[in-house]
Amino acid sequence: MKRKLAFLGAILLAAFIFTYEGNTYQTHALDEEDQAWIEEARGALQNIVEDREVMALVYLCDDLTIRAEAAEDSTKVVTVPSGQMVEIRDVTVDEDYQVWEKVSAEVKGKVYEGYIPRDYLACSDERFLEWEELYGMNPGAAVMLAEENATGVYADIEQFPESYRPALQALKQKHPNWTFVRQNTGLDFQTVVNNELQGGKSLVYKSYGDYCKEGQHSPNWYFASEDVLKLYMDPRNSLQENAIFQFEQLTYNASYHTEEAVKNFLEGTFMNSSQNAPETSMKFYHIFWSIGAEENRQVSPFHLAARVLQEQGEGTSPLISGTYPGYEHYYNYFNVGASGSTNEEVIRNGLNYAKDHDWHGAYYSILGGAEVISAGYIRKGQDTLYLQKFNVSPTASNPVYTHQYMQNISAPTSEALSMKKLYESAGALENTFVFKIPVYENMPSSPCPMPTSSTNVVLQVPSGYDASTIYVDGIAYTPQVRNNRRIVKLPNGNAQSAVVYRYNENGAPIGMYVWTLEYRNNAYAVTEQPGLTDLLTYHGFSIRITGKAGIRFKTGISADLRNTLLTGGVNGYYLKEYGTLVMNNANRNTYPMIKGGEKVISGLAYGTDSNGAHQDSIYETVDGRYRYTSVLVGLPADQYKVEYAFRGYIVLTKDNKDITIYGPAMAKSIYSLAEQVLNMGTYASGSEADAFLRKLISDAK
Repeated sequence: MKRKLAFLGAILLAAFIFTYEGNTYQTHALDEEDQAWIEEARGALQNIVEDREVMALVYLCDDLTIRAEAAEDSTKVVTVPSGQMVEIRDVTVDEDYQVWEKVSAEVKGKVYEGYIPRDYLACSDERFLEWEELYGMNPGAAVMLAEENATGVYADIEQFPESYRPALQALKQKHPNWTFVRQNTGLDFQTVVNNELQGGKSLVYKSYGDYCKEGQHSPNWYFASEDVLKLYMDPRNSLQENAIFQFEQLTYNASYHTEEAVKNFLEGTFMNSSQNAPETSMKFYHIFWSIGAEENRQVSPFHLAARVLQEQGEGTSPLISGTYPGYEHYYNYFNVGASGSTNEEVIRNGLNYAKDHDWHGAYYSILGGAEVISAGYIRKGQDTLYLQKFNVSPTASNPVYTHQYMQNISAPTSEALSMKKLYESAGALENTFVFKIPVYENMPSSPCPMPTSSTNVVLQVPSGYDASTIYVDGIAYTPQVRNNRRIVKLPNGNAQSAVVYRYNENGAPIGMYVWTLEYRNNAYAVTEQPGLTDLLTYHGFSIRITGKAGIRFKTGISADLRNTLLTGGVNGYYLKEYGTLVMNNANRNTYPMIKGGEKVISGLAYGTDSNGAHQDSIYETVDGRYRYTSVLVGLPADQYKVEYAFRGYIVLTKDNKDITIYGPAMAKSIYSLAEQVLNMGTYASGSEADAFLRKLISDAK
């Protein structure tokens, strides 16, 4: 012990000297006694690392270079960001009494070996920490502790953005042995959210409010909305005791990962100690503990038990019954490979995986699942609950946003609570814990809140329709595309209808599809209205060639559908009126082309006019559709080249509430229309109509 104190004193002295006011001082080379002490320490460390993997995290920096030798000027092996996981293999001390750990690091699937100064590593392995204490191999900790005690400023917390610090400070004051490691993702927060919203990666359970959902994924699960995903993805929302353990490294620690603690946790669950696990002579708690502690795996048994409980709930799933037809005696406790759009598909895919990997009985199912987690996630850079759900690790073996264990966005938070309870029952909350907490670029200034409402409209557009533009109450919106759905962000909850159009190869609209919208329970409820398909149809322009020159616009409505809307109704909707809207096309960029809108005029074809007179104008009937028209006349010659936009509209009523649905807007000038008709040779050369068109074109020019 005397030798240890003397050696540590020399290291501490060097540490203080070399940092004091930025001055540099010469130290003495290590003497023979020092060298002997170091060799003894190395031998003791080898006994530890041969028995277990000692993992640590890079911290107190933005990034750090792993060197080929234990020297600052040594060759660069690789540079890793803060939060990178490394395995400690050996130790050495240089002539300046700086302690270097020999480490291996897996970066994007490639393993690198080299040296890192001990000061830049955070480790919770208690056997390793005891070794360090015995041999004085972590002098920087004493220096940092002295500074923290003197200033009240914690070096690990200072690495985080300001918005993280108050919560971390509160945790540190309650749990001084906890260390927080900033994981530099280098990723833009909104970009991460956008990617995690795609491909069914992020789901919420059916019990969530409609304002948290963006369409149904499977019987019990829904695609998560952007706002609720932000809530769970923002690490700042989890910097409290009941949620912080989603950032804990999931490696095995013999000092508190005890069999008894696992047993206590499982009491009151379907995996309690009242009976053996299926098709074994062992209890569940023993299986979790023994598998987690096994050499060359070294994964937290708390994590394994909590994960199964998260996946299986009450334990009634066919995936763990052992009796599902065709899959008798096979179990999948971790739901590995159990995905699909229906319950039947989920069950069969999960049991196929179990059968293919010979997960016969509970023990081999848990063993196989533990190996998937250990080898496939923890050792591959996804070594926390958070990273297993949201792979945002820039150095993990698998690309970001891929290879994610679960789709449930709340799973890390739920499992973290279970982990906290486990540690609490084991009396281990005051142990040395290291938490790796992601930091993103361009995060909101404050934690993302729990959503309480949404004005998003979620549509699944039928094949053949143009989904690039959604018309909500006649106004065009460019939707976001997620999970084969179109998401329209509306300014309020007043919208009534959504429409998309179908176009031919020439760009002419040939059909429309309609949804009705109702805002209830703080979210839009969307109802498809297949009975209103092709409600209004476009039938082109014609030119008035007698009297005053004018543009005629034709709109069609099915005679049968009109009759239904007048008599029995369609889903409770009845016809009230229809007509045509007209406006200068140049104004459409500024003013919405809707009924009653500014710069918009309208003509009534069916309904009651302002004088109380009933109107029902039918221009012609073709292929079972009534066509009604609107004619713009009286334009001066200087307006002949001006494009005017036309669109049909229809007002339906349901439960004494009106809803207006709009057809496609089309634009034409009388000049271009005259040229088009003339070039088609519709009228004989020299005829009165031909002369009319030619004069119109001449006047326009």
